[in-house]
Amino acid sequence: MPFTDPASPLPAASIAGWIDIHSHLLPGIDDGCQDLEESLASITQLQQAGFVGSICTPHVFPQMFPQNTAEHIRGWTAQLAGQLRQRGIAYPLWPGGELRLFDGVIDWLKANEVPTLAGSRYVLTDFWEPVWPKWVDKALDWLLSQGYQPILAHPERLAMAQLPQHLEALTQRGVLLQGNVRCMTGEDGYLADQWVRRFLAEKRYAFLALDAHRPDTLASRLDGLAMVTQEFGPDTTRKLLHDAPRQIVSPDA
Repeated sequence: MPFTDPASPLPAASIAGWIDIHSHLLPGIDDGCQDLEESLASITQLQQAGFVGSICTPHVFPQMFPQNTAEHIRGWTAQLAGQLRQRGIAYPLWPGGELRLFDGVIDWLKANEVPTLAGSRYVLTDFWEPVWPKWVDKALDWLLSQGYQPILAHPERLAMAQLPQHLEALTQRGVLLQGNVRCMTGEDGYLADQWVRRFLAEKRYAFLALDAHRPDTLASRLDGLAMVTQEFGPDTTRKLLHDAPRQIVSPDA
């Protein structure tokens, strides 16, 4: 069942607006918001832009962030949600994680809880390598074999040869893709700028997301979202930022 905060002020899945499935809003635990004030400033900007909830997905990578486990992330998300309620801010949050794939990640996952999105079977993953490693396929196939639904975050940022062919092989096996809207602006590099447009045109993405970090980076991400709507139409943004996220946070709604 999807994670539900019993004191959540609004069922975000029941109201119109964007839901960001990939965000770094939890304060002080990775390269996202550094303190509560930055978290609050980011959420205020998100609300003003039409967002009605976010899944908190701090980096889950034991070599860099050993404290970022699914159990801790649930607690930190509930704590931030409580701080929002104390301030009268109606903005639901769900726990998740951005799972870094690495050689040995299967053994780590067997020894630890898989960090799923909003208590669902969806798992947000990423990796950073100059070539496509075999252990990526093994890790994603293992997640599929265990009944999870892996999502590969921002594949357009992978600067490697034969990227479309690798992604096609993944999607044929059932892996979903999530694009970052800021790549539309060119701020993540020329290749990302080209790939994100190609993958949108080819309808490869199951989700789009802000990958929200600190409040001073949100403007460019929202610019990218506006560019998606302008170039690919409002139906695209509605499908990938409104409809699809609700299949994670409230699949039966």
